[in-house]
Amino acid sequence: MTQKEFMERAGVVPTSEEFDYIHAVYMNTSMDKDEFCKDFKKHGGSSVLRDVHARAVNFELQDKQKQALIEEVAEFLIGKACAYEDTDFYKQAVKLVGQKKVTRMKLEMDLPLWKEDKEYIKENLK
Repeated sequence: MTQKEFMERAGVVPTSEEFDYIHAVYMNTSMDKDEFCKDFKKHGGSSVLRDVHARAVNFELQDKQKQALIEEVAEFLIGKACAYEDTDFYKQAVKLVGQKKVTRMKLEMDLPLWKEDKEYIKENLK
């Protein structure tokens, strides 16, 4: 929803900073534009809504950071698995990020594909 659409529907003229917040809240709802604007007119100034939104944004940021760390650990495990031909490291990487991601990482790292990787590729190219 654009800022103009919001102003027309809600009858509120937010600053661009306020609209960024409004738009972020809107994008995380399953409401249509009219329903959202009507509800936002009633509850938009709610400190509870702002607090919940801030917590949701913080949670998303933490989730992205944790996912990046998990992928970094998986990449480390894949490297060690190939260096030492150790299937335990490999299996742990698969548990962390899945076979698809492990196979893709090995290709990106220019590492040799193992039997498991080749079987995964064959199975998914049908």
